[in-house]
Amino acid sequence: MLRKKILPNLIVILIVSTILAFLPSTTQAQEPLGNNKKGHTSEIKKTVVSSNNRSNDLWARIRNGFSLASMRSQEVSHNENRFARHQKYIDQIVERSRRYLFHIVEEVERRGMPMEVALIPIIESAFDPLAYSSQHASGLWQIIPSTGKAFGLEQNWWHDERRDVVAATRAALDYLQRLYKMFGDWKLTLAAYNCGEGMLKRYIDENYKEKEPINFRDLQLPTETKNHVAKIFAIKNIIANPENFGIKLKPLPNRPYFEQVEINQQIDVKLAAELADVTENEFTALNPAYHRPVIKIDDSPRKLLLPVNKAKTFVDNLENYDKSLVSWRIYRVKEAETMEGLSNLYTIDVAELAEINGIAENGIVRKGQILLVPRSKKRSGEKNYLAQNNERDKYNTLSPLN
Repeated sequence: MLRKKILPNLIVILIVSTILAFLPSTTQAQEPLGNNKKGHTSEIKKTVVSSNNRSNDLWARIRNGFSLASMRSQEVSHNENRFARHQKYIDQIVERSRRYLFHIVEEVERRGMPMEVALIPIIESAFDPLAYSSQHASGLWQIIPSTGKAFGLEQNWWHDERRDVVAATRAALDYLQRLYKMFGDWKLTLAAYNCGEGMLKRYIDENYKEKEPINFRDLQLPTETKNHVAKIFAIKNIIANPENFGIKLKPLPNRPYFEQVEINQQIDVKLAAELADVTENEFTALNPAYHRPVIKIDDSPRKLLLPVNKAKTFVDNLENYDKSLVSWRIYRVKEAETMEGLSNLYTIDVAELAEINGIAENGIVRKGQILLVPRSKKRSGEKNYLAQNNERDKYNTLSPLN
């Protein structure tokens, strides 16, 4: 009788153990962190590396993801030669891409898009997150204001998500997928990303008029647009076979460069960099969307990008920081005030005050205009320097800069 009872129990244990063995070892993607006595809270959002790409070489992973048919043309050959003659320029792009390319590759791969798409920032911005064009395109993906708005990117006096690495990548890939649904061809999609879907549709209507299939080569597109697509294929060919062009690609590790850390309190950019133990240049390169010296938070937390090995450093230091996180205050301009007068009042150089507020040194300040000024040492006890929500300091009504 005892043996009859034990046998079914052993079978049940064996089945449960087998199921548990195949479950992931980590079931949570987020690691909540507690508050300290000052109420500074943050949360690290870890990046999960795709299990199907174990190679340590990000270039190999990118090559494996190339899927578009080759494109041979005079424009492609010209751009191949141009890139091949500038090893230092290639080195500069690779060094900049080190911070961002893994994330972009992850997202492109996750969506099942051709890996050629991950090369667009090379052509658009040379992986400079602060790049800004005469057409007001901004960021790694050179997104114009209207496209940014259409895809939910916040753009205001404090913050421009077109320069946010994660948000802009999401928006750019959403836009590219929408273009592909419209045109059904990746070469046409890449062209539309450059000249806009409206213009490309007009060129197609003028040249084809319901004729199928549409041949990218035959379209009478602007020279800039044809050259844009040619550059993408030229850089693809160089990455696919760098030795054929006498180019050496510096290795890039196939692992995350940054982690996302959520914060729920406003903080100086300079202080955030110090708490993370990174230079201000490194902090800005990862968080270029914040274009004021303080990171302002409204109703929801903000996300900071920090090097993987510095995220915990930041969280620990923030939890133990017992001083004010912000050294700036909102100031409403009164009548008959000048930049020079304000610089004297708040002991700050006129040029610095102008740069911080995005206006010219000799620019006119208007009554009611909102400026950021340093917290006055004489007013060290003031508590309404940035976060007061009253009639006198309604900075949330501030209009975006043109």
